[in-house]
Amino acid sequence: MKQLLDSDSNLIRLTTLITPNLLSKIKLISFLSNQKLYETINISLINYIDFYNSTHQTNIDTLINLPTSNNLDLVENPPNTKS
Repeated sequence: MKQLLDSDSNLIRLTTLITPNLLSKIKLISFLSNQKLYETINISLINYIDFYNSTHQTNIDTLINLPTSNNLDLVENPPNTKS
């Protein structure tokens, strides 16, 4: 799990709304576990996805195919297809 959190270069910014009480709880958990807030949130989301997968007998990774950086490069710079 630590390996998923080590690479800051793989992070994207997320802006969302959250109830103040829930945010306070997450911040406290983060503080007590000596983690950065984003690490605690990431772990929580990973745990939620694992829970979802087990309760719905599915695997989200197989249902969603996120583009890789190579695929994004092809979309932004399609190969020259002149005949």
